[in-house]
Amino acid sequence: MTRRIQFGAGTVVKPFVIVQTTGGSIRFGRECALSSFNHFSTGEGNVTVGNYVRFAPNCTIVGGTKEVASRDRRIIDQPESRPNGVSIGDDVLIGAGSVVLPAAEIGRGAVIGAGSVVQGAIPEYAIAAGRPAKVIGRRN
Repeated sequence: MTRRIQFGAGTVVKPFVIVQTTGGSIRFGRECALSSFNHFSTGEGNVTVGNYVRFAPNCTIVGGTKEVASRDRRIIDQPESRPNGVSIGDDVLIGAGSVVLPAAEIGRGAVIGAGSVVQGAIPEYAIAAGRPAKVIGRRN
């Protein structure tokens, strides 16, 4: 265990979940559920997950990525891209097979449809789906 990875009380981690840091930190709130084959990776950014968040199977959360523009440097030697990090509010559901990219902010109570790619901001209590994810409804 490392200080850069924290799980809140009552959080459940199913088999075959990967949680890794590369400079950033990952914090899960209380009573979250991480389903099988989820992959959480920080890069240099921090990944912050609120309370009562549910991740269906096969989700990928990526807090950072490399710059790739320069042909004069290997990709591995290029700097971390900015902005980075991921923020997920309380009481969120992330559907199966979804990908959450660096700089994404998912508001409290949002629902992300299966197979979606989230980049940028999803408002509180929105229902979003697609590649890229777009708001398609609101929770009442």
